[in-house]
Amino acid sequence: MKKKIFLALGVAILSGAAYGFYLFNKPHQSLSDATPDFKLNSEVLITAYENDEKTANTKYLGKIIEVTGVVSEKTKDDKGKVSLTLAGPDLAGIGCDFENKAIEKTTKLNVGDQVKIKGTCTGILMDVVLVDCVVSE
Repeated sequence: MKKKIFLALGVAILSGAAYGFYLFNKPHQSLSDATPDFKLNSEVLITAYENDEKTANTKYLGKIIEVTGVVSEKTKDDKGKVSLTLAGPDLAGIGCDFENKAIEKTTKLNVGDQVKIKGTCTGILMDVVLVDCVVSE
Protein backbone atom coordinates (compact mmCIF):
# COMPACT_ATOMS: atom_id res chain seq x y z
CA MET A 1 0.00 0.00 0.00
CA LYS A 2 2.81 2.39 0.90
CA LYS A 3 4.52 1.72 -2.44
CA LYS A 4 1.39 2.82 -4.33
CA ILE A 5 1.15 6.06 -2.34
CA PHE A 6 4.83 6.88 -2.91
CA LEU A 7 4.51 6.00 -6.60
CA ALA A 8 1.45 8.26 -7.01
CA LEU A 9 3.21 11.06 -5.11
CA GLY A 10 6.31 10.65 -7.27
CA VAL A 11 4.28 10.77 -10.48
CA ALA A 12 2.47 13.90 -9.28
CA ILE A 13 5.75 15.64 -8.41
CA LEU A 14 7.36 14.72 -11.74
CA SER A 15 4.26 15.86 -13.65
CA GLY A 16 4.27 19.20 -11.84
CA ALA A 17 7.98 19.69 -12.48
CA ALA A 18 7.58 18.82 -16.17
CA TYR A 19 4.70 21.29 -16.56
CA GLY A 20 6.68 24.02 -14.77
CA PHE A 21 9.66 23.37 -17.07
CA TYR A 22 7.35 23.61 -20.10
CA LEU A 23 5.90 26.95 -18.96
CA PHE A 24 9.34 28.35 -18.14
CA ASN A 25 10.66 27.50 -21.62
CA LYS A 26 7.50 28.41 -23.54
CA PRO A 27 8.34 30.90 -26.33
CA HIS A 28 7.10 34.45 -25.86
CA GLN A 29 4.27 35.41 -28.22
CA SER A 30 4.57 38.75 -30.00
CA LEU A 31 1.69 41.23 -29.92
CA SER A 32 2.42 42.47 -33.44
CA ASP A 33 -0.30 40.27 -34.96
CA ALA A 34 -2.61 40.24 -31.93
CA THR A 35 -6.00 41.92 -32.09
CA PRO A 36 -6.33 44.56 -29.36
CA ASP A 37 -9.13 44.23 -26.85
CA PHE A 38 -9.42 48.03 -26.67
CA LYS A 39 -8.38 50.94 -28.92
CA LEU A 40 -8.07 54.13 -26.89
CA ASN A 41 -6.57 57.59 -26.82
CA SER A 42 -3.87 57.91 -24.13
CA GLU A 43 -5.88 60.53 -22.23
CA VAL A 44 -8.94 58.24 -22.02
CA LEU A 45 -6.91 55.39 -20.50
CA ILE A 46 -5.14 57.63 -18.00
CA THR A 47 -8.37 59.35 -16.97
CA ALA A 48 -10.04 55.96 -16.41
CA TYR A 49 -7.26 54.97 -14.00
CA GLU A 50 -7.19 58.34 -12.25
CA ASN A 51 -10.98 58.34 -11.71
CA ASP A 52 -11.36 54.76 -10.44
CA GLU A 53 -8.35 52.44 -10.39
CA LYS A 54 -10.33 49.38 -9.26
CA THR A 55 -12.86 49.65 -12.10
CA ALA A 56 -10.10 50.39 -14.63
CA ASN A 57 -8.15 47.33 -13.47
CA THR A 58 -11.25 45.17 -13.85
CA LYS A 59 -11.67 46.43 -17.41
CA TYR A 60 -8.08 46.78 -18.71
CA LEU A 61 -5.68 44.73 -16.55
CA GLY A 62 -4.05 41.95 -18.56
CA LYS A 63 -5.77 43.05 -21.77
CA ILE A 64 -4.12 44.03 -25.05
CA ILE A 65 -4.64 47.74 -25.59
CA GLU A 66 -3.82 49.89 -28.62
CA VAL A 67 -3.14 53.42 -27.44
CA THR A 68 -2.79 56.53 -29.60
CA GLY A 69 -0.82 59.37 -28.11
CA VAL A 70 2.11 61.78 -28.27
CA VAL A 71 5.60 60.68 -27.20
CA SER A 72 6.66 62.81 -24.23
CA GLU A 73 9.81 60.92 -23.25
CA LYS A 74 12.12 58.31 -24.80
CA THR A 75 14.77 56.41 -22.83
CA LYS A 76 17.19 53.62 -23.61
CA ASP A 77 19.06 51.70 -20.91
CA ASP A 78 22.59 50.28 -21.10
CA LYS A 79 21.22 46.91 -22.28
CA GLY A 80 19.46 48.53 -25.25
CA LYS A 81 15.93 48.28 -23.85
CA VAL A 82 13.75 51.17 -25.04
CA SER A 83 10.92 52.76 -23.07
CA LEU A 84 8.55 55.47 -24.24
CA THR A 85 6.17 57.61 -22.24
CA LEU A 86 3.00 58.87 -23.88
CA ALA A 87 1.73 62.22 -22.68
CA GLY A 88 -1.50 62.48 -20.79
CA PRO A 89 -3.46 65.10 -18.92
CA ASP A 90 -1.57 66.83 -16.11
CA LEU A 91 1.59 64.98 -15.03
CA ALA A 92 0.42 61.41 -15.69
CA GLY A 93 1.41 59.40 -18.74
CA ILE A 94 1.57 55.88 -20.15
CA GLY A 95 4.87 54.02 -19.79
CA CYS A 96 5.53 51.62 -22.66
CA ASP A 97 8.19 48.91 -22.41
CA PHE A 98 8.97 47.29 -25.75
CA GLU A 99 9.64 43.66 -26.56
CA ASN A 100 13.09 42.99 -28.04
CA LYS A 101 11.83 42.37 -31.60
CA ALA A 102 10.01 45.73 -31.67
CA ILE A 103 12.90 47.97 -30.63
CA GLU A 104 14.08 48.76 -34.18
CA LYS A 105 10.75 50.49 -34.97
CA THR A 106 11.23 52.81 -31.98
CA THR A 107 14.47 54.30 -33.35
CA LYS A 108 12.47 56.49 -35.75
CA LEU A 109 10.25 57.86 -32.98
CA ASN A 110 11.07 61.16 -31.34
CA VAL A 111 9.55 63.28 -28.59
CA GLY A 112 6.46 65.03 -29.95
CA ASP A 113 5.59 62.32 -32.50
CA GLN A 114 2.03 60.97 -32.69
CA VAL A 115 2.14 57.17 -32.39
CA LYS A 116 -0.04 54.07 -31.99
CA ILE A 117 1.33 51.49 -29.56
CA LYS A 118 -0.08 48.08 -28.73
CA GLY A 119 0.77 46.46 -25.38
CA THR A 120 -0.50 44.52 -22.40
CA CYS A 121 -1.79 46.65 -19.54
CA THR A 122 -0.30 45.89 -16.11
CA GLY A 123 -2.05 48.65 -14.17
CA ILE A 124 -0.85 51.95 -12.77
CA LEU A 125 2.16 52.93 -10.69
CA MET A 126 3.06 56.57 -11.27
CA ASP A 127 1.96 56.12 -14.90
CA VAL A 128 -0.26 53.54 -16.55
CA VAL A 129 2.07 50.72 -17.64
CA LEU A 130 2.00 48.76 -20.89
CA VAL A 131 4.47 45.90 -21.41
CA ASP A 132 5.58 43.83 -24.42
CA CYS A 133 4.72 46.81 -26.61
CA VAL A 134 4.94 47.04 -30.38
CA VAL A 135 4.44 50.04 -32.64
CA SER A 136 1.18 49.62 -34.56
CA GLU A 137 0.93 50.51 -38.21
